Amino acid sequence: MVLSANAARLVESFFDSLSPPPELTVYEWSDRYRILPSTSSSEQGPWRTSRFPFLKEIMLELSPQSPRKEIAVIKGAQLGFTELALNWIFYSIDYNPCPILYVQKTIEAVQKFSKQRFSQSVRTMPNVFNKIGEQKSRDSSNTIRVKNFPGGILMLGGANSASSLRSMPIQYLILDEVDSFESDIQDEGDPVEIAIRRTSNFPRRKIYYLSTPTIKETSKIEPLFEEGDQRYYHVVCPFCKGLQKITWDRLKYDNDDPKTVRMICKHCEGEIPERYKTWMLAEENGAKWIPENPGAEIASFSISSLYSPLGFYSWEEAVRSWLKATKTFNKEALKVFINTVLGESFSEAGKSIESSWLEERKEEYGDTIPNAIRVITAGVDVQDDRLECEVVGYGANQESWSIDYRIFMGDTEHEAVWEQLDTFLKTTYFNDAGVELSIACTGIDSGHRARVVYRFCLNKEYRRIFPVKGRDGWGQGYLKRPIKKNQDGVFLFIIYVDELKSRIYSQLSVEDPGPAYCHFPKLSKYDSEYFRKLTAERLTTVVHNGRKKLRWVCPKGRRNEALDCRVYSISALNILDPNFDLLERTNQVIGAPKKRRKRRVSKGL
Repeated sequence: MVLSANAARLVESFFDSLSPPPELTVYEWSDRYRILPSTSSSEQGPWRTSRFPFLKEIMLELSPQSPRKEIAVIKGAQLGFTELALNWIFYSIDYNPCPILYVQKTIEAVQKFSKQRFSQSVRTMPNVFNKIGEQKSRDSSNTIRVKNFPGGILMLGGANSASSLRSMPIQYLILDEVDSFESDIQDEGDPVEIAIRRTSNFPRRKIYYLSTPTIKETSKIEPLFEEGDQRYYHVVCPFCKGLQKITWDRLKYDNDDPKTVRMICKHCEGEIPERYKTWMLAEENGAKWIPENPGAEIASFSISSLYSPLGFYSWEEAVRSWLKATKTFNKEALKVFINTVLGESFSEAGKSIESSWLEERKEEYGDTIPNAIRVITAGVDVQDDRLECEVVGYGANQESWSIDYRIFMGDTEHEAVWEQLDTFLKTTYFNDAGVELSIACTGIDSGHRARVVYRFCLNKEYRRIFPVKGRDGWGQGYLKRPIKKNQDGVFLFIIYVDELKSRIYSQLSVEDPGPAYCHFPKLSKYDSEYFRKLTAERLTTVVHNGRKKLRWVCPKGRRNEALDCRVYSISALNILDPNFDLLERTNQVIGAPKKRRKRRVSKGL
């Protein structure tokens, strides 16, 4: 008798529920058999759970002996969690075979993972290698993304490909860096939900979510952690033996010197140098996970990079990263620190900015521009009846100076208004030292009347005048460079407006002149209407297809052309990609009358 596919799955699930769990746990198997290869690991050789003692309890929950079905980890970097996922996969291949799906952000990322980390690791372990063997290009049983082995199969999927998440049922599911997944792929829904549906036939299924958090308002891993039992790893003070978390507020240093960093015990206030960390982390000395929401069904864990073992990421490196981000008001660096070091989400919502506050701080620099300006860019917004353009100067540490704002009236389908813009973009400016600067790069919005914009930009690459097109979305940086010209013969740059507007609002909120500060001139064109348009939008959480998304929204009745011009101006700066450190050291500017240059100061086109 031939069973139908559904009947076969029911039989498979029935026997799965009856079979006894194996004797070895994931961590015991790993200590006995796992070998780290030199090609993809900083510490090659036998795996030692004692090196990362905080991973032991998580591997116990991933073991079939544990009844837990869902395990969620919100984490920093340099903590061994990708190796932990590999431990679980290799354990299952060798000792507890079953169908497994491992999902990363993209198909490209998972293919790289397969070729480098997975394949290199397999070759170091004969017991695993003999079950999988070498990849055979014409043998579908072992490809880059599908690995068959006795009693099971491993599939490697990308969260950007719905087809890689469908098909056969799976018992073990790994969702790696889940906060980087899109909320909807190819109009088929949330990739997390698509993948989870494939585990429904297995009573002993396990789903392992792990991620460095990203944006608080849209994070997937943070709600999972909060829904779970919320375990934090507590270490032992070497002096009073008191248990406590390693938190950023417990680390102290003197006079901005990272070398003086130490941890202050919350119990005895003893100063603990980092050299004690190995002892503090050890389970045998009393370190352990403590849940703050005991009894929850999900086993959830939170741990920062401050726990990273000696030889990996140090407290001194953390202090250096913190000082660099805070002293330069670099929001991007601060966000990276909070996400990847502290293992915490970053709120993009922030505070609204009063347009009147910006208007009140206008300065005198109308006739000449400040010497601190190293490069000038322009951003152009396209409407049906006009072009709006802002010229902005930029210096070191993201400091900026608004220079000029123009509105060119006329039907933008016709050449006349574009001729006015073309003439204006040839304007030059003198700084206080008498050095002449031209506009080094211009970004023009092509989201409206694209063909007209392309026609204007055609053959103007030598002046660095480029069309740009905005896209929504977070976590993709600011800019995507074109590989070649489009069918209209121009280089079209994709810009990610959510990230760019967040950066602009962060800079506008800086109160004191210096890094990231935005300067505005006492010119009539920078009037109340300009500042209202610059601060028109609000960051709002919206629900789309049942998922939260963070979007910039312009309230009804407000205009936002000044904000858009600033977005396109910063995009032009990103296209140019100037080396401000070199410009500062050599006291050079970009856009001065051409001279022979021995050193490159721009990495862009």
